[in-house]
Amino acid sequence: MRRLSIITIIVLLLPVVAISQDVREANYQFKIENYQVALKMFLNAYKKDTGNVDINYSIGICRTKTYAAPDKALPHLLKAESKYGQEADYLLALAKAYFFNYKFDKARETLTKASAKLKGNTEADLLKIHIDNAEKMVKSPLDVTFVNLGKGINSDMDDITPMLTPDNEIMVFSSNRKYDTSLKEYMWDVLYSNSESGDYKKNKAATAFNTVEDEMVAGLSLNGVEMYFYQDAYGIDRDLLISTFEAGGLKGKTPLSASVNTKGIEKSAYSTSTGDTLIFSSEGHGGQGGFDLFYTVRLPNGDWSLPTSLGNVVNTKYDEMYPMLSADGKKLYFCSNGSKSMGGYDVFVSSIDLKTLKVGEPKNIGYPLNDVYDNFTISYTNDGNYAYVSAIKPDSYGYTDIYRVVFNDKDPMVKLYIVKLQIAQGDTKVDFAETETDLKVSVLTKSKTLFGTYNYNPATSSVNVALLPGDYVLEIEGNTIEPFSMKISVPNGPGKKIENLKAVVKLKK
Repeated sequence: MRRLSIITIIVLLLPVVAISQDVREANYQFKIENYQVALKMFLNAYKKDTGNVDINYSIGICRTKTYAAPDKALPHLLKAESKYGQEADYLLALAKAYFFNYKFDKARETLTKASAKLKGNTEADLLKIHIDNAEKMVKSPLDVTFVNLGKGINSDMDDITPMLTPDNEIMVFSSNRKYDTSLKEYMWDVLYSNSESGDYKKNKAATAFNTVEDEMVAGLSLNGVEMYFYQDAYGIDRDLLISTFEAGGLKGKTPLSASVNTKGIEKSAYSTSTGDTLIFSSEGHGGQGGFDLFYTVRLPNGDWSLPTSLGNVVNTKYDEMYPMLSADGKKLYFCSNGSKSMGGYDVFVSSIDLKTLKVGEPKNIGYPLNDVYDNFTISYTNDGNYAYVSAIKPDSYGYTDIYRVVFNDKDPMVKLYIVKLQIAQGDTKVDFAETETDLKVSVLTKSKTLFGTYNYNPATSSVNVALLPGDYVLEIEGNTIEPFSMKISVPNGPGKKIENLKAVVKLKK
């Protein structure tokens, strides 16, 4: 009996030992700021011990520091409040988590309560500004719809910065879906997709230059010949290189000259249709602070001149990156995480004169093209009816996915349905942003195939669904509600552009 008891105790302790080993490794990855890897380890540990305050705290912090559904940090951080509620790092993370859920009052209130602990914290100071900006911008949304490009393009990790060649035949983007088991890091690669009847369905790796280390899309040339990429690998230290488009793919790699690449980081670039002017971002040429935008012109010997700043009309003490030129060369798009952003990096647009390199006052391209997360690029199709962006949405396959943006006012076939969610049990109110971490809204076609998934807006308690003519079934699933479905029939022809519908859902007993 004594021996049996000892064996029983050992068996019971085995899960505890396994959890502690997982958490020790996760804590190490957390300490070295490898948050993506740490998060996956903590999530595994969380499945075995959901009430652990330390694990919940770590998951919450990791989510706010990565693109791993940052809005889902909130319930974990709230569970950790009893132990960590007075710590500055926790309070800043909690304010960000409220912000990522569009709870601007709660985010502002949290920062106010933590003002003494966060005094002089530049991230907290900038977050206050972003909260004010976001609160204003969400009140005037653009009429757009986001369509996920699907598993052929997106992965369970980050897929970002899509850019279209001028003829729209190729889309290039960056992805960190590759995991290095020895380094325990997710590494970046350049991927591309060839157009199939105006759509992008399958990805290919840029084998001409991808290595076991990091390569990312940096930009294109307006002449459609070249692609610029950033590389941080053996022998290339965070510099810009060129590859050329040939036969529907990418061939070769050539580093830019020392007049462009420095000992600092050069992250992104875009060149004019003539190829004689290059606009790029760098932290190695001085400037206003962080990454700034510079331009350089090609010399008679084929080299690039010493760079010149685009000036303080666009450059700030914050970061400015990913310059992109419109097809006619009259607009400059770029991203900045400065005081005019509504959260993290936002995309801005300025007029530009390529003869004088003078730029106009930047304008934020608006919500929801920009949101409370990082938004780096926007790439428009030739007709201007559509664009491609990377974004964090409830229907993402991983963290950040690539989406096609439909400008509803430019596509007359699209009808917008605003579906208001209501609770059947009298005056009962449910805050889906906190309780429904897995709220799923999807639309099926008449043949029962998935047409798309859509985002729930906690500010309006509604879902915006853009549909082409046809018959559909809208389905809603969640943790606290019974499954709900309703039929939607979209007429073919003229009619109201916007329809308001109600979805009366029932709470689970």
